[in-house]
Amino acid sequence: SSIVSAIEQGRIVYDNIRKFVNYLLSANAVEVGVIVISMLLGMPLPLLPLQILWVNLMTDSWPALALGIGKAEEDVMKRKPRHPKESIFRGLTGDFIITGILGTLVVLGIFVWAEGVMELAEARTVALSTLITFELFRAYSCKNTKAFGSIFSNKWLNLSVILSILLQVLIIYSPLHIAFKLVPIGFSEWWKIILFSSTGFFFLEFWKIIKFRKEIVKEEGIL
Repeated sequence: SSIVSAIEQGRIVYDNIRKFVNYLLSANAVEVGVIVISMLLGMPLPLLPLQILWVNLMTDSWPALALGIGKAEEDVMKRKPRHPKESIFRGLTGDFIITGILGTLVVLGIFVWAEGVMELAEARTVALSTLITFELFRAYSCKNTKAFGSIFSNKWLNLSVILSILLQVLIIYSPLHIAFKLVPIGFSEWWKIILFSSTGFFFLEFWKIIKFRKEIVKEEGIL
């Protein structure tokens, strides 16, 4: 029984490390994509340096740590043993690429729209809020190996997401927005932010379904 328990704990730790790495690298791919593409296109920067640091604090700290202490998934002991030399990045490259491309399109898309109807500072506020909420949705996507798993079972992740949202609201609607060069936005902007940023979660969940089917087909020797 102690051997079985040790194997289970080892698999949990390994899964959590993969989730942690997957989340951090894919989230940072979005940030790099947004800045690089906007510079190549000659656009105004969607995010200023202090705002980028704020994104890293809100998304790369406690949400990432919460993923590292998640509980076991239901099928953790039903999986076949992995190869000892298997890379920790196995199967994650597609996630990095898709998240980076999709997140960049979402953030730049809503920034271009906002810049056309608002002042630049307000457009940056919308872009910043979209990027943060996109990455928080991404954290929930990274939480489960299978698509549409138990989304809210990690209480530490739930608390970290709530904390990030509250702090984002605080800097927008308090005098702190002056230091961050942000401006208060209305409800009509918030529902667009949530709608656009949530597309990444649903797209990546369906991507899991596609990957899972490919793995089954490969195991059965069809490919």
